[in-house]
Formats: sequence, C-alpha cells, structure tokens
Amino acid sequence: GEFLFHAGEAPSGMYIIDAGRVEVFVPVEGGESKVLAELGPNDTVGEMAVLDDVTRSASARAAVETETRFLEREELLRLLERRPAIALGFIREFIHRMRAINRRYFDEIVQAERLATVGRFTRTIVHDFKNPLATIRWTSELASAEGTPAAARQTSHERILREVERMQTMLHELIEFTRPGGQKPDLDRK
Repeated sequence: GEFLFHAGEAPSGMYIIDAGRVEVFVPVEGGESKVLAELGPNDTVGEMAVLDDVTRSASARAAVETETRFLEREELLRLLERRPAIALGFIREFIHRMRAINRRYFDEIVQAERLATVGRFTRTIVHDFKNPLATIRWTSELASAEGTPAAARQTSHERILREVERMQTMLHELIEFTRPGGQKPDLDRK
C-alpha cells in the first residue's frame, strides 16, 4: 500500500523493482482507481515522467511487500546519454506497455458496448418473453380445465415445454452475449 509517487508530482527519478509487485493506476469517477499496469521484479516505474519532463500522469504503489531501488532523474539522464542501448530498451518497454494498455482498453470498450447493446434490446427481450408466457398461461388453463380430453392435455403439455425451452434458449443467448467474446443473440426469433 505504500506509494512510490502520486499523479501530479514532479518526476524526481524512477524506481527499479527488485522484488514484489507495483500497481500503476489513475483515479476514475466515484473515487475509485483504474489499474493501468502491474509491474514486478526487473521492471521499472516512473521513468516516463522523467523522460518527457512533465508531472506524473499516474500514481504507483506497492501491491504487496516490495523492494525497489531509486535512480535519481539526473543520474538516469546521464546514463541514457552514455548508453543509447538502454534508451532503446526503454522505448521497447514503453511500446510493450502501451500495447498491453490498448488491448485492455479495447477489451473493456467491447464489453461496455455489449452491455449497452443488451440495454438497448431490453424492451425487445421483454416483448419476446411476453409471447411464450402468454402461450404458457392459456395452454395451462386449457389443460387444467374441467373436461379437457387427455389428448388436449398432452398437446398442451408439449406446447408448454416448447415455450419454456424457447425462453431458456433466449436467456442462454443473452448470458453468452454479455460475456467477453460472446455471440450476438437471435432477437428475430418467431
């Protein structure tokens, strides 16, 4: 839970993680935070603000018991001037992290769109449930009416089972649709 740095601070240096795990996060609505990355041993954190010379855009804190080494800003800049291969390593690491964040962001956007689509289809889904429920109701009333022949009761029983199965299928499709990687429900069913 100990913070290495907070968003908005001037960058005084970077940290090298020797052991443990560090979460890099930004605040979001409602006072919660969104984790951008989880870093572990041999990863670095805080170097981006040092390199682009702006205030920190995220906060970092130890997620578990963690050991780090601190490299001051001036020392890091001197090291990069003397060793271009280290600068190239940072560039590659930045690209890797940005791609990971982009993948996570894309997955979240797709899931949010799925849930929004479910919301838009709510009226259609409710309507689709009204029809089988109405069929089940009048069929069960017919089957339980006094003097209904056995054949009519059997037909009613089969019709009720078909409608219940139809509703179960719609629910299953809806559940699958809301899962990441789920399929679009068939809302045009008759």
